[in-house]
Amino acid sequence: MPSSDEVKQSITNWCSSDDDLEITSDRFEPGTDFAFGLKSGTLSSSSVDLVVLQDAGADRVTIRRSLSLSGDNVSAANELIASRPGSVTAAVERSGGDTSVVAQTYVYLDGLSKHTFVQAVAELARTSTLLDAISPEVAATDDDTVLADMPDDGTTTDSVSDTAAAAAADDGSAAGAGSFGTDVTRGPTPAMGQSIPQVVAPQVVPTPTPIPTPAPLPQPSFTPQPAQPVVAQPVAAQPAYTPQPYQAQPVPQPAPAGQWAPSHSVPPQGLRAWGAPDPAGPVVANLAPGLPIQVAEVRGAWARVICSNGWTGWIDGRIIGVAA
Repeated sequence: MPSSDEVKQSITNWCSSDDDLEITSDRFEPGTDFAFGLKSGTLSSSSVDLVVLQDAGADRVTIRRSLSLSGDNVSAANELIASRPGSVTAAVERSGGDTSVVAQTYVYLDGLSKHTFVQAVAELARTSTLLDAISPEVAATDDDTVLADMPDDGTTTDSVSDTAAAAAADDGSAAGAGSFGTDVTRGPTPAMGQSIPQVVAPQVVPTPTPIPTPAPLPQPSFTPQPAQPVVAQPVAAQPAYTPQPYQAQPVPQPAPAGQWAPSHSVPPQGLRAWGAPDPAGPVVANLAPGLPIQVAEVRGAWARVICSNGWTGWIDGRIIGVAA
């Protein structure tokens, strides 16, 4: 198991090579081998501050985030944590009028690598962002409730003004108790107890604009063309294939000692070659016309020849004039 110094050095190197992670400061926490601050999401607009630590002698690294939510959000925080992966846990409790949350996750040393560490940091940062998004519901005040219950038909203000106008009409200036008073700014005012006539503004109905009908397009004229006969093209006759006789190539034989130098050449009709000076034996090769050869030995009518590639065989020496 690596030491705490090795673990801290490895994590420091991983954070230095990752553009989205940044070590912000060293921290001192009692009972820990090391602790430091870590910022996740430096490339985004919403970064998260975390704490990375290893408890004294522990076999795991802890990644932690502490935050406070305004209002009583204990149930909402617990439901959110329950929906996250099992590796993320949290302690949620009511603190005065707010909710305190300590969320954390672990990476054990026997499985600690850059991948497992960065993945754990990303998961806790995501959980922290979701916790930050929890906000208390805004309750409506009593004044808001009263205003919400009042009808917004414009009659409230008019009723107060009309009541004052009706009271002023009782001073004898009105024509009678059942007659209408006249307000120079508001026009005829109904007497007390009579309903206020509602003036309905006429609705302006827009006249629909007729949609012009497009003129029909002229039909294209089409004159069928007579089909052109296809004239078959004669197929050129292919030349007959004449197989060429196969010329067996001599099998290379070990070259004799000394320098090879041609002494004769194969005549235009070619030469048959045997593996031994025996006319009853099989022909092992047909030497091509003009092939340079070297006569190495003569036995009666037989001559042993050597080719430039080291192949050797027996031919009829009388054909090249080296035997009687």
